[in-house]
Amino acid sequence: WRLGLWPLCSGGCGQGRMIRHVYCKTSDGRVVPEAQCNLETKPLAIPPCGDKHCPSHWLAKDWCNTTCGRGVKKRIVLCLEIVNGKIKTRSPADCDLTKKPVEETTCFERPCFKWYTTPWSECTKTCGIGMRMRDVKCYQGKDIVRGCDPLVKPVGKQTCDLQPCPTEPPDDSCQDQAGTNCALAIKVNLCSHWYYSKACCRSCRAPHS
Repeated sequence: WRLGLWPLCSGGCGQGRMIRHVYCKTSDGRVVPEAQCNLETKPLAIPPCGDKHCPSHWLAKDWCNTTCGRGVKKRIVLCLEIVNGKIKTRSPADCDLTKKPVEETTCFERPCFKWYTTPWSECTKTCGIGMRMRDVKCYQGKDIVRGCDPLVKPVGKQTCDLQPCPTEPPDDSCQDQAGTNCALAIKVNLCSHWYYSKACCRSCRAPHS
């Protein structure tokens, strides 16, 4: 926590306030969201001030808001008095409990950023290994925006491993295609290539020494 400068007190005992800015900063001086600091230890931004001696009274610290969506917001309510010009914390019983400000209430902040996906498409293959796709978009409420956390973005593409594809039954009538040098194809191991497996089907099927 880093604190701004104190201004002059705005009024007398029990009514006076000195408003200052309270920032959450990193060690290198960057201002970051308050949630990154311990809100329980946040210094008072609007402490009481005024006369040298002021009786015990309630002071509500700043609200700690939810960042987005519907939720509950809370604040710390303290019983304080001013003794010799200095703020002292007192037991809640020392203040009028009937006048204690509320510490918790429901709230709604702006809609949250959230990833939404469409259903998966059909697999690109009917057997073997194919791919399936889906749209992945970032929404804030009903609007498509940028701002969702890329580290938790759902995948938009994945493989789909189906049952093995059937193999072609042996064709005893298979003949080598005329004009194709099947002997050379066998010699340099080209039978796995789709063209030579068809053009030299008889030679590639025959056992080789």
